[in-house]
Amino acid sequence: MGNKRMANHPDNLDALVRESLRQKILTGVMEGGFHLSELKISKDYNVSRTPVREALCALAADGLVEMVPHRGAFVTQQSKQSQADQLRAYTLFTGLAAKLAAENASIEMLMDLETAFSFTQSNQPMSADVFQNAAQTAVEMVEKAAGSNMVSEAISMVSRRLALSDVWATVTTQEQQKEMTNQFGLLMAAIKRKKGDAAEKTMRQITVMVADAFMATQKSASVQEDVAIAMLKQTKESRTTAH
Repeated sequence: MGNKRMANHPDNLDALVRESLRQKILTGVMEGGFHLSELKISKDYNVSRTPVREALCALAADGLVEMVPHRGAFVTQQSKQSQADQLRAYTLFTGLAAKLAAENASIEMLMDLETAFSFTQSNQPMSADVFQNAAQTAVEMVEKAAGSNMVSEAISMVSRRLALSDVWATVTTQEQQKEMTNQFGLLMAAIKRKKGDAAEKTMRQITVMVADAFMATQKSASVQEDVAIAMLKQTKESRTTAH
């Protein structure tokens, strides 16, 4: 992308740079503390510094970038507590969306929801990717059925900071999928019966399952890293002793 100038309208340059940087941050290509040089980014994307500056300001508003006076922009350090807080917010907002969907969904929207939730009727096991796509689509349809721009914006902001696809991708076992599929079935039933409180509770249970799977994966990765560091330290000590 760096060698050819972006052929898009100038008004869209900041959006293109922003989304490209967002993906690199959320996927870990640019880790916490990474210095985001306006000059280097403008050269990499072959654009002026103005859209780069606007992109960085937008990412700062999302909490992904920290603007440090006289030093520049840096990728925000995401702590485990920060991730947990964001997952908690995602659970609360999607739960509220489910409650509103149960209260407000039209007949046409209920039909669309039933289509999105059709995967709950299948007795065949699904691959992790297929289940992830089906589950995320169902949640997005519930958000749409809620009919609240405020809730949608809140979910969107949290989702951007979480790299939501990566979070859902941690639901990999057949046991997890089976339990979650049952909950999705209960969620659809609650929405159809216009049981707002039941829909909210069930949606929260679903997102808590996803959060638990994600945090377990993060903990496992952290343990593996600690073991690797300990082994490396032990190897160095052994070499020092041998000499």
